[in-house]
Amino acid sequence: MKRIWAICSFELKRLFKKPQSYILMFGMPLLFTLLFGGLLGDSSTEKITIAFVDEDQTTLSKSLHDSLIDNQLFTLKEMRRDEAVKQVKEKKLTGFLLVSKGFQNGLVTNNQHKVIFKHSPDFTSNAMVDQIVSNAVSKIAIETQAATVWSSYSHKPWNEMYSELDKQDSTTTPAIQKVSVTKNLQKQEMGNMSARSAGFSIMFVMIVMMSVTGVLLEARKTGVWTRILSTPTSKFEIMAGYFLSFFLIGWIQFGVLMAASTLLFGVQWGNLAGVLVLVSALLLCVVGLGLFISGFVKTAEQQSALGSVIITATCMLGGIYWPLDIVPSFMQKIADFIPQTWAMKGFTELMARGGNIMDIVAPVCVLLAFSVTFLVVGMTRIRYE
Repeated sequence: MKRIWAICSFELKRLFKKPQSYILMFGMPLLFTLLFGGLLGDSSTEKITIAFVDEDQTTLSKSLHDSLIDNQLFTLKEMRRDEAVKQVKEKKLTGFLLVSKGFQNGLVTNNQHKVIFKHSPDFTSNAMVDQIVSNAVSKIAIETQAATVWSSYSHKPWNEMYSELDKQDSTTTPAIQKVSVTKNLQKQEMGNMSARSAGFSIMFVMIVMMSVTGVLLEARKTGVWTRILSTPTSKFEIMAGYFLSFFLIGWIQFGVLMAASTLLFGVQWGNLAGVLVLVSALLLCVVGLGLFISGFVKTAEQQSALGSVIITATCMLGGIYWPLDIVPSFMQKIADFIPQTWAMKGFTELMARGGNIMDIVAPVCVLLAFSVTFLVVGMTRIRYE
């Protein structure tokens, strides 16, 4: 055990002697959280106001307006086009949705008519608005086609059939309703600041792990392992010492970021036991990924470069930079095969829904499965000479 701790403490001291380590581990994550959290705003606390310009004035355009009223991102305000343009220029409105003439006719003829969202240049959440509107239009298009088919059988006007479908959709309640009594039903998703804090903590822990696990390649290249193996130290003790140092570095970094984000941004991380389990599973996965990559490259520089590319790309796909709800469905399916996605799902349960350890069993199990895969492949490719 003394030999394991000696290797571990040496790596800890070596890392924290470098001033740049503090910038990468603590400064950059907090800066990114502040920038992205502040720029995107917190949709959970304040809604933006968007004008709704209805130039079609039909059944379907009014149905679109009604379907958008209850969204959690923005509030609608009906007005004329010239007034909406004027208020956007004067910064009184964030933007406006333009439903031009022919909207209903386009949907009825199975040729969807786009709804245009025009906004001020400094508005950064336009992708979220576009996605919400697109989902609403798609729903109306499906109901319109169903009403058209129904009309051909009932010999009644399609708009009467559509109104009947719309009425049934708004009044029908599910036969079985699932209600959770252990979670906060008033808040189902993380606020933007909380999500970005968790996300960038994950991202920069991964970046640091790519750097510190590169010491394995450096030690092999410089002959450190050969000299250590000439002593009574075994290969198991060497790997255990390095592995322990990686795990402690990750926990030190994540622990400091949690405390700092709580003090600076008011982020609440939720159930402490759940956080301990989730972060530990995440660190095992990240260390395993570092060892996995080190088994396929020859130098620490190659690992750092390849690791940075992989981490940046997967973080974008995994909901670190922005919510997964705003990306296309095929990207959401790809995200299920990325560790960061499951880590964010776990933090959502703990931070936004008041969950505990039992609520994060699925994300933890998936992270552990990633960990086992990475570690098994990585350990089998490690060479000591």
